[in-house]
Amino acid sequence: MNEFFDISKFPAKRGILVFGISMPYIDKKQSPKSLFKAASPLTSKIKKSGVGDIMVYSDGLYMNSDEPAHVLKSRFQRLMEEHKRGYMKIIKKDIYLIPSAFTFTTWSQLILNCEGFQKYFEKIKEIYKKDKKFQGYVKVDILSAGRKVDQNTVNYILEEVLLDFLVARGVVRLQNDYVQDHEKWILNCYNGKPHRAHVYVHQKNFIKIKTDNIYGDAWYDLDAKKLYEFDRMDIDSFDFG
Repeated sequence: MNEFFDISKFPAKRGILVFGISMPYIDKKQSPKSLFKAASPLTSKIKKSGVGDIMVYSDGLYMNSDEPAHVLKSRFQRLMEEHKRGYMKIIKKDIYLIPSAFTFTTWSQLILNCEGFQKYFEKIKEIYKKDKKFQGYVKVDILSAGRKVDQNTVNYILEEVLLDFLVARGVVRLQNDYVQDHEKWILNCYNGKPHRAHVYVHQKNFIKIKTDNIYGDAWYDLDAKKLYEFDRMDIDSFDFG
């Protein structure tokens, strides 16, 4: 338990790497240059062509706040446009990369591409209200991020872990011109570790969704270069710091 390593190679089938972009980090540690540098080692693990990348801007997730929507929209729209333009500029300079393999989407678009998302969200909220352990993990995740525990931050965590779960389980349609809906595996990637609530939702599989995705219960940490397999994690003893 709690011992993890890097990936040696990806399956020799079409797949999609999903990169979550946190809006507070979009022009910092997830800037085009920084993200490309962190993600580039994954290219060497691709043994057969047919792998696409999807960058997911988490703009809609930050609607779970008291900040006026028009302020967030103005700020995030500019940041997303600049980030996409900067990333594609890097891609087009590399003759070995295929521009059509890189897709950029928003949080709200992913939700729209997930049939029944609101039904799933209401279910996970009901489970949260009854599950004391789940409540405890969410609270620690919020406090660890330096935020106060209130309805907005609770909804933020629940929405985040749920959509990530549904993406990994293949419930969300991931639009990529290069892969064209033929992906056989999906891997969530991020600059850092998952939340405790992420791991718990996967371990419990509250929504009872089965998957053939080899990475359906996994998370790749771009910073540590490790694949975290949730069924091998002990939440109470793992170092999430």
